[in-house]
Amino acid sequence: MNEERRYLVPQRLDDPPKFLWWDFDVALIFMGTLVFGLAVGYILSFVLLGAVLASMYQKTKVGQHRAFGMHLMYWYLPVTFGFKRTPPSCIREFIG
Repeated sequence: MNEERRYLVPQRLDDPPKFLWWDFDVALIFMGTLVFGLAVGYILSFVLLGAVLASMYQKTKVGQHRAFGMHLMYWYLPVTFGFKRTPPSCIREFIG
């Protein structure tokens, strides 16, 4: 018996993780503002704000590196993320 077997092979293995139709980092922005809106009591306002912020971030990251969000967090947040060999982002100029 010659059965033809069909397998689904992923076409793009290096795609970033998705949540529904959004990239995962864009979905986190939306869900973060949604949760904050639930905590404060202004759900509809923060859903709209989250949708606007998520779409602005998604438009900003088009054509950028896949780790664009990590680059932004490194430069603008006061957290080192446990990097041992990378200096903190507040040190912008080096002597030597």
